Parts: sequence; C-alpha cells; structure tokens
Amino acid sequence: MSTSISERFGDQLTPLSDEQAKRWRAEGLWENRTLRSLLTEAAQKHPDRTALVGYSDDGDSRRMNYRELDVAAHHVSASLDSLGVGQGDGVVVMLPNWVDYAAFVFGINELGAVYAGVPVAYGRQQALAILRRSKARVLIIPRSYRRSEHLKLSRELREDLPSLEHVIVVDKDGSDLLHGERLWSSFDGVPAKELPAPDPANICYLGFTSGTTGEPKGAMHSHETLLYSVRQQANHIGQRAFGDPAIHLVASPIGHHTGFVWGVMLTTLLAGTGVYVDRWNAQMGVNVIRREGVTCFFGAPTFLQDMMRTNLANDPECPLECLVIAGSPVPRNLPVQAGKALGAYVAPAWGMTECSIVSSCTPNEPDTILRTDGSVFAGSEARIVDQDGHDVPTGEVGNLIVRGPGVMFGYFNRPDATEESFQDGIWFRTGDTASLDEHGWISLRGRTKDIIIRGGENIPVTEVESLIFDHPDVVQAALVGMPDTRLGERIGVVLVIKEGTDLTLDSLSAYLLERGLSRHYLPEEIIRLDEMPMTPSGKIKKAELRDMIVADKQGGPDGAAG
Repeated sequence: MSTSISERFGDQLTPLSDEQAKRWRAEGLWENRTLRSLLTEAAQKHPDRTALVGYSDDGDSRRMNYRELDVAAHHVSASLDSLGVGQGDGVVVMLPNWVDYAAFVFGINELGAVYAGVPVAYGRQQALAILRRSKARVLIIPRSYRRSEHLKLSRELREDLPSLEHVIVVDKDGSDLLHGERLWSSFDGVPAKELPAPDPANICYLGFTSGTTGEPKGAMHSHETLLYSVRQQANHIGQRAFGDPAIHLVASPIGHHTGFVWGVMLTTLLAGTGVYVDRWNAQMGVNVIRREGVTCFFGAPTFLQDMMRTNLANDPECPLECLVIAGSPVPRNLPVQAGKALGAYVAPAWGMTECSIVSSCTPNEPDTILRTDGSVFAGSEARIVDQDGHDVPTGEVGNLIVRGPGVMFGYFNRPDATEESFQDGIWFRTGDTASLDEHGWISLRGRTKDIIIRGGENIPVTEVESLIFDHPDVVQAALVGMPDTRLGERIGVVLVIKEGTDLTLDSLSAYLLERGLSRHYLPEEIIRLDEMPMTPSGKIKKAELRDMIVADKQGGPDGAAG
C-alpha cells in the first residue's frame, strides 16, 4: 500500500501503525478487498438464489435475487454519483428493514462513499448528532413510517445542517417536495456507470454508538476491519452451522451495527438469504421463521427470550439451526435451555460497534463454553486488567481490553474520545468488566458503569440478573443501583413479570436463596414496569431506568414498587 495511515487519515487520530497493518495483511487477516466484492461474488455464483425477502407486519412481502440486488446496487452507485457524491463523502440511511436497504448499503460502498445508519425509530436529537458528526451530504428516508414523519424531520434537521445537500425519499408521493428533496424513483433514468473501485483500506463506515450515555460517537471502520469480523465469525462457528444455504432472520435494525454487519454483510458472505422484518413482533417473527425456513439469527437476548414464549419452543419442526446472541448480558442458563427448546445451537457472543464480535461460543469447543461468552477469534486478543492496566489472575474480574484486525481505527472527529479509549499497544478499552478462565473463554460481568457498589462491595450484576431471569414469572429483569446516603447504593431490580402473576420481594428472595445466591446480593426493592425502555437493537436502557428511579425517590413513592 503506497499511502500511509497517517496520510490516509489526515487529521483523524488513530493508534494503528503502518507496521501493524502490514502484518495483518501478510497474515491474511486483512484481505485487501471491498465489502462490495461480497455481493459481486455471490451474484456471480448464485445469481438466481433469493438474496432478500422483506416482511412488514401488515403481511406484505418483497423478494429480490442476487442478480437483481447486484443491479440495484450498481444503480444506487450511479445515482449518487449523478448528485456529485464521491469517495469519502458521507451518506446516511434512515430506513426501516426494507429490501431496498441492502442495495443502498452496497451502492454507497461501491461508490467509495462513507455509509452511516440511523435506526428509523430515532428522534431529532440522535439523528442530528449522527448527521452532523458524519458530515453527511445525503440522507435517505421514508416519507413517513408508522407514527413518525421523516420528511418533516429531515426539513427540521436541514435547518441545522448546511452540509446536508440532498434528501432522497423512498416513497411514491412526490407532490410537495422542496428544493434538495427527490423521490428515489426519480433516479430511474440514470444510466449505468462504471466507477473506480475504492481502496479497501479506506474508511467506508461510521458505526455510531447507541448514545444511551451521551452523544453517539462514530466508530471508523474500513472494508478490511468489517470483512475480518464477518469472515472470522463464519469460520469460528463454521459456515455450515448457519444453514446450507443460510436463511437469516434480520430483526435488528440495519441502521444499527448488528443489522448492518451480520444481517447484510455476513448473509452476503455466506451467499444466504436475508429475511428482513421491519418491526419486531414475536408472533409475526415466528410465523416468518416457519414460512421461510429460517436457519439462523443474530441479535440481543431479548429476541430469543421473546421466541421462547411462543409455540416455536419445543416445536420439533422448528427450522432454526444456529442463533448468535450478543449485544447485552446473556442469562447463563438461556443458551442451553433455548438450544433444547428450539433444536438449535445457541451461541453467546461478545462484541461492540467499535470492534464487531470478538468472541463467540462455537460447537468446536466443549458445551461448557455455553455458560460463557465464548472464545476469542483467530488473530484477535483479549486481556483482563485492573485500574492500572495490569493483568489480573485467571478467573478474577477486571476490565476487558481487546485488540485485533476488527477493532475500529478510532472515533471520527473525536480525537479526545479516541485517546481515552486506547492504551499502549493498540489495546481498546471496552468499558466492560469480565473474567478469562483457564480455557481463554470470556465471561462478561457487565458494563463498568453497571457496577453496583453497596457499602464498598461490588455486586455481580450479570450473575444476579441471570438467576432472576430463570424465575418462571419473570419476563425481563435489570439490576440497578439505587442511591443511598449510608451505603452509597442499594440493590434494586426492575422487573417485567408475566400477566396474572404477583412476584413479591420476599418470594423472589426465597427463590434466589434456594439457588445459592449470597444473602448480601439479594435485591432490596422491586420496581415493576409493564415494559422496559429499550434501544432499537434490543438492549435495556439502564441509564434511563436509573434516572427514573432517582426521580421517583426524589418525588415520592408514586411508582409501582414492591
């Protein structure tokens, strides 16, 4: 590669050196190919295979084969080029999980522009932060979706975003569009055009963090960092484990890292079929799984927990073969229980937007791995360190740091955040606590900010949540720290329980003690909700729960506490 990282990145801070990049390429961990090449290859080998199926919860569905998807991606590239969009320009997509989404992603990739996604459920504040940070020139939206008026939102956003030149509306009605707004169908006459292939070492994607603890930050990824991750995930578990061919239910928003990397890119690497649902509904999802013969799934534990409460559980005809569960702590008994009920391999995994998945369970290891978050991918490394950055003994809990070919280059236009997130040797500080056992398997213990310190003692949040989740009346559980003047924090548990049940603090405590939980780890208060506040990717918003509890304590006992 003739251009050095410092020249390529300009004023962007990155800890990666040219020497390290050369080593990864020499070892074959970086493949010197683009993400767009995955679609080209699939279309050449399997042109008539169904690439995409899109379902809406109104029952409508659309299909596209690999030949059609390849042509559609070329059309996106030529259309954006006709607007003057070029290599390095930001293009943001804010669409539901429609089949058009994959064509936009691959077309942006083919052009050499930088893709960023905004989950369609995001509001003005988060969308504005992502558009501003990404310096987007183009925003692709629906006119409206469910209760949100996206065209109206885009007009509000453009008032604060002079760099946002074009809004493309995926809709049929173009009657009242203003300057800079065009229907996607208006590009139908744009002629095909061959464009120079982008450099695989260039940044092609900004993966924005969910922003539950502050403004979203854009993790810079190249074609090579992302391709490493999807390749290693496929190799780690084994490509055939996902189905032959893989038929992948994509329920996580493609505007989020999970839906983009695993729903679009891994599915295309496997030359499988992506079955997109534009809104998660457990029963609809189960119907789609049966109708399409879905073989695999990636997503947060919430989705799997929902499936387990439907008649798909214990159905001998369930077509699922492999589910990879990541994105939030996995209850330790869930993988084995769900695996038996669904007749599938359920693989806990760990990853972040900043590094995709780095560790995953695999059928190539003993089944005892399923009570952990898996083994580290080939070419990557993980360490558990104390507050001073020194390794802790095997089995002890500390801060998880990782490095490898799938880790981001840094945060776009945030040199301060980049500097804070890396330590010497390009080790990325994940912000998670974990332990490593004698096998080298990772066990997550929670986010650093999720730690509850009661009277000077750290409470093992993930372990307690796992035991609570096993209670037959519990639908969802989240352990949170409640402010206390004497102890600093007390242990609260926010619960969603099954309809018709009445779980009390005394009965929950008795249940946990019977299962061996230490008395000083018992929850001291139950807060019951009808539903948890969730991110679009299926994570519980613990920061919102903490804020709610603090406000409730300050405002008086008007909540549903038990």
